[in-house]
Amino acid sequence: MANHYEALGLGHRQFDGSLTAQDIKQAYRKALLEHHPDKAQAGDASRTVDSITVAYKTLSEPEAKTNYDRELRLQHARNRSDDKIFHTGLDIVDLDDLDYDEKTGEWWRSCRCGQDRGFVITEDELENESRYGELITGCKGCSLWLKVLFGVEDEEQDVKSVA
Repeated sequence: MANHYEALGLGHRQFDGSLTAQDIKQAYRKALLEHHPDKAQAGDASRTVDSITVAYKTLSEPEAKTNYDRELRLQHARNRSDDKIFHTGLDIVDLDDLDYDEKTGEWWRSCRCGQDRGFVITEDELENESRYGELITGCKGCSLWLKVLFGVEDEEQDVKSVA
């Protein structure tokens, strides 16, 4: 399967939580212009209009993007775990172990590579992964990963138990 981020020229940002819908739309338009059959150089079939369109449709729809991102992370973790050597690079923590920035509404943790806010998690990312109770995110400065475990409090349940 071709990577949708690479199809849009966003391969370097595939695990970037700050990637906006506008960023994706701009990358889509740019990729279409660069790889249009009338404009592409002969022999450059690395990306087709169809693959660019499929990538855009997937990444521009929030739920489809969340599912795609989750599958990419799991695939990456599986590929790394195929090595029969001591595994490093995936730390597992609870959400409570991360620092919370009230100004930005983000949870963060520094990475051992030296990146101050190497791992950043937004409220939207937590909501998108709430049915799983875990989120896997990559460091912005290196190839390390963080699996964050969290629980979801059901407000409706709390109200019923009080009444």
